[in-house]
Amino acid sequence: MKQRSSKPNILFVLPDEFRKDSIGCLNMDPVYTPNLDRFVSESMSFSNAVSTYPVCSPYRGQLFTGCYPFTNGVVGNCNTSTAPFGVYLTSRKVCLSDLFHEAGYDCGYVGKWHLSAPEPKDFPYLEPRRDDGKVWDAYTPVSQRHHFRFWYSYGCNDQHFTPHYWYNDAPVDQVEHVNEWAPKHEADMVIRYLENKDQSMRDPDQPFLLFWAPNPPHMPFDQVPEEYKKPYETMSADDLLTLPNAKSECTPPSAYDFSGKDYRALYQTARESVKNYFSCVTGIDDQFGRILSTLKETGLDENTIVIFTSDHGELMGSHSLMYKGEWYRECFEVPFFIRWPGHIPANSSCPAFLNPPDIMPTLLELCGLSSLIPSSIEGVSQAQWIMDDTKKGSNEIGEGFYNNPQLNARGICDATHMLVVFRDRYDRETNLLYDRIRDPFQLHDCSDSHPEIVKEMRARLNKWLKRTNDLWIR
Repeated sequence: MKQRSSKPNILFVLPDEFRKDSIGCLNMDPVYTPNLDRFVSESMSFSNAVSTYPVCSPYRGQLFTGCYPFTNGVVGNCNTSTAPFGVYLTSRKVCLSDLFHEAGYDCGYVGKWHLSAPEPKDFPYLEPRRDDGKVWDAYTPVSQRHHFRFWYSYGCNDQHFTPHYWYNDAPVDQVEHVNEWAPKHEADMVIRYLENKDQSMRDPDQPFLLFWAPNPPHMPFDQVPEEYKKPYETMSADDLLTLPNAKSECTPPSAYDFSGKDYRALYQTARESVKNYFSCVTGIDDQFGRILSTLKETGLDENTIVIFTSDHGELMGSHSLMYKGEWYRECFEVPFFIRWPGHIPANSSCPAFLNPPDIMPTLLELCGLSSLIPSSIEGVSQAQWIMDDTKKGSNEIGEGFYNNPQLNARGICDATHMLVVFRDRYDRETNLLYDRIRDPFQLHDCSDSHPEIVKEMRARLNKWLKRTNDLWIR
């Protein structure tokens, strides 16, 4: 059934910890992703999409508020250790979904939210405390869902084979427990929402804004169905860890040794995990393909903007590191592919930098809702790059901003270089500079040989710090 509204729908797919290299047609990781490969050929790619603060909650806070962490308050992951300091998305913030609701959209959310603070009274119904002693999961009251009318979600739950959800206005004690791989179960719910067979899932007279945020390929990587391991069953770790920086001798420069990380142990973890990680990626690809097929079968694909991206990547052995948060490209750069048949050129690319707060104004402008863009946001719309051919020859592609208070590090990158600055407790700064053209895998710090570039980029970084209310300027 085709929709009755002429406004475009939006389907926003946000898997957690899905690294940009793990899409087969990009010819980086040896992964099997036939559905994503086809989708990429039908889409525009933002080659410089970045995760400013490459950690789960901070990315999501920026995505929904259009503001950077020190403005929106989500300066770390939401859990019991950060909740007392107000690290969660408050109901007072104006969010992306609030604005689309105002424009007449039916808004839905399926999967991982991770923007709410765990409440002690809710603990019996949440994922139990983890080995770190923290509760990461949370129930999100209706009043804090920012006009997501359809809701099938949870806070943060890493039990991928036994997930749980709160459905629409269910109270905290009516949590639904499921015995099925979470992405498969969630894809079923997304398909039900799209098909809307009895018109109970959404209003067919309204366009929709639907988020699907699966937790995999986020750790634990071994929680993946056996069927998705088959493409990799004959491959070794050496066959899979193919990037030039994914070798045991590749470690961060000595200037970063204060981190205290055991590089040898982390690299071994990568060798043990990579097969399962890629299997998770293939599983997400399979479920994404089912959803795309449903869009086509229902005729919704003709007027639906589909976005595939991620909150951050995964290092998976690059520089003998694992997981996220670092400035390295494997977790700082993210996939961002956008498809809108008849409006966005297929198999095209956009060189403009896309920081997470830029997504809100970009989507509003694409949908003809520029008048709703709040003047208070810090993001900048990149819609002209998508819709205006005259922009393609412009050199004003902007910059990517890196911010990780946990590492006490900040940085910026442009078309040619990336500067990362670390500050110790005595306010002493250490610079790392990477040549993105000659050294795309960040194997060599060239700050000593290019002091003039460091100085110029550090001045530009100061402008970012002021603009984003960063604590470094205090």
